[in-house]
Amino acid sequence: MKTKIATSIMSLVVVPVHSDAAVSNGPVSYIVGGIIALLIMGYLIYTLLRPEKF
Repeated sequence: MKTKIATSIMSLVVVPVHSDAAVSNGPVSYIVGGIIALLIMGYLIYTLLRPEKF
């Protein structure tokens, strides 16, 4: 039973080197990640400043 669970988790985690998921889109992925990080940081700062709204 444990080997089936470990195998299924490993198959979800491991990405082959030459697959499409392992290839980066260049600077576009960094820009999108930066925008998402700024949005999350802004939300966290807003919730720290206005805790009564949440």
